[in-house]
Amino acid sequence: MSRWYLVVFLSTLTQSLAAQTVVRPEPALDAGRASLRDALLQFRDTLSHIDAAASRLQRDYRQASPASLLSRARVMREACARSVRSLPAARKAALAAAATTEMRMRRRGELVGAMDQLQKHLARCESEFAAMSSPGEAERVRGYGNDRARRALTAIRQYERVLGTFLNAMGIKVTPLGARARPVAG
Repeated sequence: MSRWYLVVFLSTLTQSLAAQTVVRPEPALDAGRASLRDALLQFRDTLSHIDAAASRLQRDYRQASPASLLSRARVMREACARSVRSLPAARKAALAAAATTEMRMRRRGELVGAMDQLQKHLARCESEFAAMSSPGEAERVRGYGNDRARRALTAIRQYERVLGTFLNAMGIKVTPLGARARPVAG
C-alpha cells in the first residue's frame, strides 16, 4: 500500500513541476540602444497616422461628399508632412547607432537607405495630397486619391520590413502595447 502512495505522490509532483513555466524578462537595453529604439519608434508612430488617414480615404470614397474628400486629402497631406518632418531625427539616431558587427553595420546601411527611399515617397505624398486638397479637386481625390495613398502605404511597408530586420540585428525587441510576455520553459 505504501508503494501506491509513493507512486501517486511522485506522479502528481512531476505533473505539477512540468506545468510550471518560467517567464524570463527581456534583457535591459543599454542607453544607446534604448534611445535608438525610442527615436525609431517615434518615427514609426508618425507613419501610423498615414495608415489611418489612408484607411479613412479608402473607406467610402464613392459615397463621400466633396467636402469630406477634400478634408481627407488634407489629413493625408498633414500626416505625410508630419512624417517628413520627423524622419531626420530618426535617420540621425540610426546613423549614430553603435553597430559593432559587420551584420549590424550592413543592416544599419539598409535602414538608412530605406529611410532615404521612404523620404522621397513621403515628400511625393505630401505634395500630391497638397494639390488634391485644394478647392475644386474633390473628384480628383475620388479618382486618384486611393492610388496615391496605396503607393505611400507600399513604401511604408517596405520600410517596416527593413526596420524589423535592423531592430532584430541590434537585439531590440519591440512588443505591442498591452502584449503579455510569452512564457518560456526552462
